[in-house]
Amino acid sequence: METGKILTVLIAIALVACMGYIIWDNYLMKTGGGNVQYIPQQTTVIQQQAPAAETPAGNGGETVPATYIHSGEVYATPSEIRSMDLDVEAVDWDGVVGNDGITIHFNFYDAYGRKVIFSGYTISLNVDIYSPEYDTLNRKLSVRNVLYKGYATVTSSDQGDGSTLAGIRVPFSDMKFGQYDKGIGLVKVTASMPSGGTVIGEEIMQFARNTI
Repeated sequence: METGKILTVLIAIALVACMGYIIWDNYLMKTGGGNVQYIPQQTTVIQQQAPAAETPAGNGGETVPATYIHSGEVYATPSEIRSMDLDVEAVDWDGVVGNDGITIHFNFYDAYGRKVIFSGYTISLNVDIYSPEYDTLNRKLSVRNVLYKGYATVTSSDQGDGSTLAGIRVPFSDMKFGQYDKGIGLVKVTASMPSGGTVIGEEIMQFARNTI
């Protein structure tokens, strides 16, 4: 009987101790007492930035949207042009046997190496054609002989390439070959942009010349 009373007392003491701990713990959480601190969970928000425009601003503060035609091509104004290349070939354009002159094909490119497609703008071209570095006697020239100097205009990028006759045509009859000139050695085209600045294209052409 004594054992039962002792057990009852112990159970009562345990219950009182548990209730006291619960009340004390809740009090600390609400008042911030003791060394316990409540730190709310923080939510991290990640923002994605839109990619920067690929096409740089044109000359004179001109804004040019990048409109893509095909892979490696962009439709833009001539202010985006940063370089050009040439491809020169001797051509027969009158149907009579023998080449009549040369056609200078050209393409323009922007700062990223993309081909620039344009229309409705006028680009002035200076065309210079020089002899090779060596003459027919195998003498090295200190300065190449000037065979031709001329001018042309372009209003559309498709004027420079796409067919054998597309480009700048220069007849052999307009060139001044000296007695010892082998033929054409260097073709140089300087393009003046409408908004200012120039780009230069050069092509080595070994000895094309009308011999008929």
